[in-house]
Amino acid sequence: MSRVIAFLWTLLAGVGLGLVSGDYYSAISEVERLLDVEAFLVERFEDYLEKAQQQQENIERFLQHVEQLHSRHGDIEAFFGNPINAFTTIRRLVHDWKHSVFEPVFDTSNLDNYKTSVSAGLKKAEIQEPTKEDLLGATRGLWRLQEMYKLPTKQLAAGFLAPEEQRQMNLSISASDCYEIGRHLCQMKEYSYGSEWLLEARTRLPRDPSGYVLPKITKVQILEQLSTAFSQLGNKKLAHKLNNEILDAEPGHQEAVKNKIVYEALLARERSISSSPRMKLDPPQEAAPEPEPELKESQELYQRVCRGELRQSPKEQRYLRCWLSHQDVPYQRLSPFKVEQLSGDPYVAYFHDVLSDKESEQIIEHGKGQVTRSEIGQTGNSTVSDIRTSQNTWLWYENNPWLADIKQRLEDITGLSTDTAEPLQLVNYGIGGQYEPHFDFMDDAEKNFGWKGNRLLTALFYLNDVPLGGATAFPFLHLAVPPVKGSLLVWYNLHRSLHKDFRTKHAGCPVLKGSKWMSISSLPVCNQWFHEAAQEFRRPCALTSDAEKFLELENK
Repeated sequence: MSRVIAFLWTLLAGVGLGLVSGDYYSAISEVERLLDVEAFLVERFEDYLEKAQQQQENIERFLQHVEQLHSRHGDIEAFFGNPINAFTTIRRLVHDWKHSVFEPVFDTSNLDNYKTSVSAGLKKAEIQEPTKEDLLGATRGLWRLQEMYKLPTKQLAAGFLAPEEQRQMNLSISASDCYEIGRHLCQMKEYSYGSEWLLEARTRLPRDPSGYVLPKITKVQILEQLSTAFSQLGNKKLAHKLNNEILDAEPGHQEAVKNKIVYEALLARERSISSSPRMKLDPPQEAAPEPEPELKESQELYQRVCRGELRQSPKEQRYLRCWLSHQDVPYQRLSPFKVEQLSGDPYVAYFHDVLSDKESEQIIEHGKGQVTRSEIGQTGNSTVSDIRTSQNTWLWYENNPWLADIKQRLEDITGLSTDTAEPLQLVNYGIGGQYEPHFDFMDDAEKNFGWKGNRLLTALFYLNDVPLGGATAFPFLHLAVPPVKGSLLVWYNLHRSLHKDFRTKHAGCPVLKGSKWMSISSLPVCNQWFHEAAQEFRRPCALTSDAEKFLELENK
């Protein structure tokens, strides 16, 4: 009721009605004015109620839409394995719920107590709502996928994640979604991709079924972003044309009026330069656009390997083989390991069917709710970075007795001791999740690992299948290893002389579809990581030094 009274006072003050003066009874003409005011109030309240009813219908349509989405998603893991579904879900919680439900309800109803109880319930359930940073992160993930796998914007917006896919994904991406992606990409200065998404938003706007979305994206909003994007791309003529479209729709648009003057001046200057004979012979030297930073060789190779453009040659593969091996473990003679050799030097091998489905699921369940954002860098100086977009946690053997069989299996496969190994690191990659090229060994092993020495061998479990993307790439070996559930990937990070082997630089390709869970183990010169110490009798050092080998790859 208090809001209605406040609304009345606002309207009355707006027409200059002085109720406190008491002068209206002395003249019929003043009473007639009151009738005019009353008619005005009736008109305004009818408009108010009409809008309130429209908002209620919008909310009902929005809630029905959400219920329909929930009824269609089926298997949750498969549903969120599609990065578009993940993006639209985050966007719905960041934008749509706010504009379609909370703002119209809370701004027109006295529901402070309800708001407090909702907030308290969320806090008690330890639920944190997605933020704008989450939305920006999802946008960066989509851009990373598009850039890495060269996905056409129209194809991605239609729900096809790979050219060979014949069936469209069960998703709906609106003009508003395309606009948000394009706007964020332009903020990231990725104007080429940003303009493509904005053009897609413009195409979808007339047929956008998302009428419940508030505020609704308008043609002018899209044109504002598009004009700026094409201007930044150097296409002043098209930027000018789009700016004129803004003025056609809104002649008083202040920013567009200013931009019109700027664009016309720039275009006039270009015409004068092109028409001048002297200028044609000796055109003025304009400042060259700032060149894009040159990719390191390993980064360029990494991208080509992930896209499948670069593979091992038949010559490199001719001595590789597959075999059954008991690894000199009597127990394993009854059930030998399935070994797939991927590289002879440096040693990289795939051991298949090492974990059962039950063990893989058990590891994932123990990690859920425990993972935090992965960091990069040396011990004591690590930080969050887009270089590694994942979350991880650690599983300590002494705190998880059920890992004893897996621990023994690792020792049987590698022939190394886990006494000096690090705990299992459990990692999950989400939207566009990746880990750019890096080495597993540390520059200063003593500072990071003390007497244990450097990481000798990496053993990487894949805990689930990934439909598209997510391979482990070795740029210098031209090798991409696709995730296979229950398999173990192993490689040595150091030469036999315990010097760093720079050929082992590796990376995680972005996950295009699905969610990538993996567990890493290492022994200090061994994600299980095995280290140098305690391996003296299991893997003796070579008598010759490999310190000078492949040093040219260190900074590539």
